Amino acid sequence: MGDKQSFSTSEVATYCHVTADTIRKWAEAGRIQVFKTPGGHRRIRRNDLLHFLKDNKLPIHPDFDNGLTTVLIIDHEKPVSALITRLLDRAQGTFQTHIATDAYQAGHHVATHNPSIIFLDLRLPGIDGLEICRHIKSSPNTANTHIIAMSAYCEDETTQRITEHGATLLMQKPFTPDDLRRAFAKTGIEIA
Repeated sequence: MGDKQSFSTSEVATYCHVTADTIRKWAEAGRIQVFKTPGGHRRIRRNDLLHFLKDNKLPIHPDFDNGLTTVLIIDHEKPVSALITRLLDRAQGTFQTHIATDAYQAGHHVATHNPSIIFLDLRLPGIDGLEICRHIKSSPNTANTHIIAMSAYCEDETTQRITEHGATLLMQKPFTPDDLRRAFAKTGIEIA
């Protein structure tokens, strides 16, 4: 699919494992956003399709991965993960979010999903956050990954050390949705 920006109902039906008639009915019911060509044919924009798949917890075909911003949250505190996830769910962009609560899960998600952005708790039990940051940034496969380090203890020395290890910034916990928006802006992503 590459960079294709709109799809016919038949193409969308293939991705959703339903018939084109089902896609037409979903469009008429307002479940999926469509537009019509001058010839009257229904088309679905790429972002609308990705939102639909995500909202309905349908699998996202690998052809669409290049349209997603993959975010990995490495933190054992559920309220922190929930805040980040909630902000991304409400955002206009298309995000794929994964959560890791320990070193094993973190390594698995980094290797499997190659995230664009990682929120990394520096004080996660059993993980040296500085070492994890250094390791991620030193690998050719993940060197371009933006790391947003998080800690309740943000001293000048910690900020300097984590940025020397390649983190984009250190964000102090607890943080607000506006703090998250500013953090995303530092990675080049604007969230309304």
